[in-house]
Amino acid sequence: MESNKCAVDEAGKTITEHQCSCKSTSFENVKNSIADTLHNAADALGAKAAEKDSQSGLAQFGKQASERLDQSAEYIRQFDCKPADVRIREFIRQSPGRSLLIAGAVGLILGAIVRRR
Repeated sequence: MESNKCAVDEAGKTITEHQCSCKSTSFENVKNSIADTLHNAADALGAKAAEKDSQSGLAQFGKQASERLDQSAEYIRQFDCKPADVRIREFIRQSPGRSLLIAGAVGLILGAIVRRR
């Protein structure tokens, strides 16, 4: 009976490890997609700013915004969710009531946004 339990545990670990790798891969795909979109927006904004008079305030603002978008893209590309996950789980353990209130508020806001569309 003991050997069956170990086989199930090993199979369970294998399935769990596979699910984690799939989640990790899909998370990486989403991260890269968002980072690519931000980078493309930064390139487009930078090109528009370069077309304008380089001394004008609008061109300077466009160049600065382009640089910030590019920095944001790199931050997203390098973001690791594991430390954030650990911090969130610890916060939930320390204050479950506040966590439920926050989750409820976010749910209400998202529900209102979806309902309007």
